[in-house]
Formats: sequence, structure tokens, C-alpha cells
Amino acid sequence: MKKVVIFGTGELAQRIFFYLKDSDDQVIAFCANKSKIDKEELLGLPVIAFENIKETFPPTEFSMFIALAYSEMNKKRTKFFNEAKNKGYELYSFVHPSTKIWDEFEMGENCFILANNVIQPFVKIGNNVLIGSNNLISHNTTIGDNCFITSNVTMGGHITMGKNCFVGLSATINQKIKIGDECIIGAGTIITKDVNDKEVYAENSSKKLPQSSEHIGDII
Repeated sequence: MKKVVIFGTGELAQRIFFYLKDSDDQVIAFCANKSKIDKEELLGLPVIAFENIKETFPPTEFSMFIALAYSEMNKKRTKFFNEAKNKGYELYSFVHPSTKIWDEFEMGENCFILANNVIQPFVKIGNNVLIGSNNLISHNTTIGDNCFITSNVTMGGHITMGKNCFVGLSATINQKIKIGDECIIGAGTIITKDVNDKEVYAENSSKKLPQSSEHIGDII
């Protein structure tokens, strides 16, 4: 059994607490930057300042999960992933027991995969990736670090996705597609051709929008 400290006190962090009730591991505490803490307890557990976390929950005995969503194209989650690593923590990963995976599967640190996904053989998932429920990730697909994939997404085989991407609800990505870094695939979008770095696609028309992903917020 691993003892886990969750970084974050928002809605995602609280949901992670409940999801981990389906595991053999135990959430021990929450933590956040001292300036963000407005209460001493959350869901019956202590909330500890990240700056001092090693004193109370040393990395030799506890793992950590960075429970931040896709803010700033996942860069905020990436920042604290790196800071936790620098403090010496093992970054905890979890696959819900209802998700179907095969032996030929690779996954990095600080990944969280929710219920009822199908992840076919030879899929590789990088570090710091969050995946919602009811997705199909087909064979020989690679997902880069720091991505956020919501729910009901269909990904064909032999897809290569770069770093810090966001994929919205019910999007479909055809097989053998290459997706660059920091891309946004909006809800319901069908991708039939390669996507360059920082491009944004939204709606079923699958038309590339003129804005860079650096300037998009409303569609996600």
C-alpha cells in the first residue's frame, strides 16, 4: 500500500481523493502553496504547506500526486510536477481497475486514468497525463508528457501526440495522425490530418482556428 499526499485542494483534488477509494492505496493529506491555503483540513485530512511538506511527510515514506487540471495548457501542473520531483518525491500514478489494459503498455509518473477506458496493446503514455472515462486509445499510440484527455474520446492506432495537449469531450482522431505540442482539440472535433504545434481545432467542422493555443481559453 502506498501512502499518497495530494497536491491541490480544488475540485479535481477532491475527486482524486474519492477515486482512490477504489485502490489499495491511501490518501494521507492534501498540500498546496502556503498562500493558497484557507483551511487546515479538507475531507477530514490535514492540509499542509507545500513549502514545508518534507518535514511532515518525507519523500522516503510518501508519494505525491499533482492534482491540477489543464490550466495554462497543463503548464501549471508541469511546474509542480517538477518541483515535487526536485523535493525527492515519487509521483504516484493510478489506473482505475475497470479500465482494460494489456501487458504491452507503458505509463509514466503522475498519470491518472479513470474508469472504463480501453487502452490497446503497445500504447505509451508519458509523464503527468490525465485521462477521463470511456475513452478508446488504440494500438501503437503514443501520448506525450503533460497532456489532458477528457472523456468519450476515440483515438485510432499509430497516433503520435506531443506534449501539453488538451483533447475535449467526444473528439475523434483518425489513425496515423501526428499532433504537435500544446494543441487544443475541442469537444466533438474530428481530426483527419496532422496538427502542427499550438494549433486549435474546434467543433465538428474540424477547421483550424486562426488563434494559437496560447490565446484560447473559452472553448475548453
